Amino acid sequence: MSFSVLAPLARIFAGFHIGVLFALTLITLLTQARAESSTGPEAEFIERALHPFWREDLQRESLFFIQPDSADQPGAALLFRPTEIISIENATRDTAFDPDTDYEFDKATNSFRLPAGSKIPYRTVDQMYPLMTSDAPKYRRLQGDTTRGVFFDNESGYHQLQVEVLYRCNPGQWKGPTPDYAGNILRNTLKKLKNKQPIQLELCGDSISAGYNASKFTKTSPGCPAYGELVALALAKHFGSSVEFTNLAVNGWNSSQGLEFLENNPAQGENADLVIIAFGMNDVLNQDAKAFKNNIQGIMDIYRTRTSDVEFILVSTMLGNVEWGMPMEQFSLYREALRELTGEGVVLVDITAFWEELLKHKSFYDLTGNGLNHPNDYGHLIYAQAVLSLLVDSRD
Repeated sequence: MSFSVLAPLARIFAGFHIGVLFALTLITLLTQARAESSTGPEAEFIERALHPFWREDLQRESLFFIQPDSADQPGAALLFRPTEIISIENATRDTAFDPDTDYEFDKATNSFRLPAGSKIPYRTVDQMYPLMTSDAPKYRRLQGDTTRGVFFDNESGYHQLQVEVLYRCNPGQWKGPTPDYAGNILRNTLKKLKNKQPIQLELCGDSISAGYNASKFTKTSPGCPAYGELVALALAKHFGSSVEFTNLAVNGWNSSQGLEFLENNPAQGENADLVIIAFGMNDVLNQDAKAFKNNIQGIMDIYRTRTSDVEFILVSTMLGNVEWGMPMEQFSLYREALRELTGEGVVLVDITAFWEELLKHKSFYDLTGNGLNHPNDYGHLIYAQAVLSLLVDSRD
């Protein structure tokens, strides 16, 4: 795998002027050899990426325990009703918890509760929404009660507080989206992959696509790669092809900055076979879905002038935290703007719909890596599984 990484830009803010020269750090890795020889956590995550959770009876799911008030036990809910709870360990996988002393399962609510003395970490509501005058890590709310912020950590703080539940369940419980194989839409890409020819995969997006807050990105155990890298590794593993992966995603960017970058870098994308375009989390703050659609169309138009057979996967973003005060009604509008751009060689993967369904059953904090707008390992895996479902036929 060849990674073109905008390393110096990975942590810049949206206001950075992109007329400057960009320093590209090229790290050369062989995807096929790496994917086939991977052991340990990376191999596990590649396999999980190739086996979507909605088709599996064995689940590994993240939880974040919150205590509603001092009279209640801290709790967290499962996505599916389990037939067997195998284990609970912390997200860094160095501590296993005891079912006799550390947690209780309530079948009526399909959730876990923490008894007094449990070693499982939790946070109170006041800790989740600290006063802005406090020293607690937080981010100011965009609207609502601005005297309190939202517990925020853009490194591994949330990961250190989350746990993973390994359990079995009966299939068929998922009522959300199940992306269809797009073999009749992404013909050029899949022809190359099936013939074991090398492909060039590019990813354009914001901080989510840059890798925030996957545990590999934060240099924390177990080292789950971000979804873009997982997609590249899994394609190489499944098809036996070499995948050259270029990640152009930058923290804080919206679609207009992605478009401007391509306009100012005429050599970028000259040999791209497949481009994943994943903006939206920052764009929704502008509340202008039409402008967003025009920017995404512009990005595709530029790629098409440079590579005539290029194909696209458009990704509608996960939902942000409603408690932060984001304009939640905008997410579906931006998703529909992307849908209007689909057609021959262009397919939508509706991550927004995944989060809409997930949040009917789980807390936002079970899924987030920073408390506001980034996924954790579990969320990055869902992104990867959804994208790969378009490219890997479930009948194979």
